Amino acid sequence: MQSFEIETLPKVRFAHVYSVASYAHPLPPTKDCIEISLISEGEICRIGEDGSETVARKGDIIFIPYDVPCAVRADAFHEHRTVCATVKWRALSEDADGLSIPPVTPSHLVSRTAQQIIDRLIRNQLYWKESPIKGASMFLSLLCELDRCNRGERAGKLPSEVLYTRRAKEYIHAHLYEPITQGAVARWLSISPEYLCAVFRKTEGTTLMRYCNEAKLGAIRELMEIKHLRLYEAAALLGYSDPNYVSRLFKKYYGYNITDKPHKVK
Repeated sequence: MQSFEIETLPKVRFAHVYSVASYAHPLPPTKDCIEISLISEGEICRIGEDGSETVARKGDIIFIPYDVPCAVRADAFHEHRTVCATVKWRALSEDADGLSIPPVTPSHLVSRTAQQIIDRLIRNQLYWKESPIKGASMFLSLLCELDRCNRGERAGKLPSEVLYTRRAKEYIHAHLYEPITQGAVARWLSISPEYLCAVFRKTEGTTLMRYCNEAKLGAIRELMEIKHLRLYEAAALLGYSDPNYVSRLFKKYYGYNITDKPHKVK
C-alpha cells in the first residue's frame, strides 16, 4: 500500500448523501482530487482501469483518489455518504511513514470519529464553502483518522484494547434487534463492565452504550426511510417501547429530529 503526504490544504468540493436503486458511473481522472464514501446501505464496486474490482459493503469506507480513470457500480439499492475535496498529494517511498489508506477500510475498523467527520461535513457543507479553512481542517482530520483506523491492522497484531472494542462492536451489530446492556457485552467478552467501558472509550472516543444507541437509532432511521415504518413501529423492532424517548435521544445526539426529511440527493 502506497504512502502519501498532503502538500496543500484541501478544498471541499461537495459533501452529500446519495441513494439510488442501481448505479453505474465512470470517474474520469481529475487532477488533485480525493473522494471518500461511507457505505450506509447496500454495497458499491469500484472498477479499476485494469478491470480489477474493489467492493465496499455496508459500514465500509471506500477511498478513491481520482489520479487514474475508474468507474463505480451498484447493482441493487445502495446509499453512500460522500465527501470530495481537491488537494495536492505526493507519493512517498515504501519505508516512509506517511498517510497510508487502503481502497476500502472495513466496517470493523471504521471508527465513530471517522463517521462523525463525514456526517459533519455533509451537514455543514454550505458553512464550509463560507469558511474553507475549517472544511480543510475537517477533511485533513478525516484522512488522518482513516490512517489511524488501519494502522492496527497493518501491524499484524492488535492490542487487547482494540480487540475487545472490535468484538464489542461485532456483538452490538449482531444483536442490534435485541436488548443490549454493557454487562451482557462484558460477560460475552469475559471481562468486567468497568474495564470494557474504559477500553471502549479509549479506543472509540465514546461510551459503549452511546455507540449502541447510535447504531440502533441509525437502524430505526433506515427502517423509517426505506421500509416506510412509523417511528413507534421501527423503535419497537429495535427494543424501544417509548418512541418519544427515541425522538429525544436522536435530537440530543444529532441536533435534528428523527422524522426530518433526509438530505437531498445532489
